[in-house]
Amino acid sequence: MAKIKDISKVLRPREKFLQKGPDALSKSDLLAIVLGSGIKGKNVQELAQQIVKKFSDKFLDVTVDDLQTVDGIGPAKALQIASAIALVKRYYEEKKGKEIVIKNSKDVLNLTYDLRDKKKEYLVCLYLNAKMF
Repeated sequence: MAKIKDISKVLRPREKFLQKGPDALSKSDLLAIVLGSGIKGKNVQELAQQIVKKFSDKFLDVTVDDLQTVDGIGPAKALQIASAIALVKRYYEEKKGKEIVIKNSKDVLNLTYDLRDKKKEYLVCLYLNAKMF
């Protein structure tokens, strides 16, 4: 078991996020950042990998009690994970409920802003009705 400090800086989740952005990280790396630290016998990356593997398909519906079934995950770490999931769900639901109105090219730019740093080419189609919805 390697400690996180023994791993090359370019492979550590926090440093990789800062250097390359969130798209360069795996789900377990992102979860490792949320967790912040590992437990006795497991570094944070190993712990995050174990959680992602155990709850893979139902991760967004995992409960605090479910998370506490993982060795080393107590109430505090379970609450960290569950709170992060709840926060993302809440923002997603709020955003999903709003209608998107395109009045000008700036609105299109705002919708496709996340594509600006991509290394691949993407085709984006916007289908609008008469009211620009």
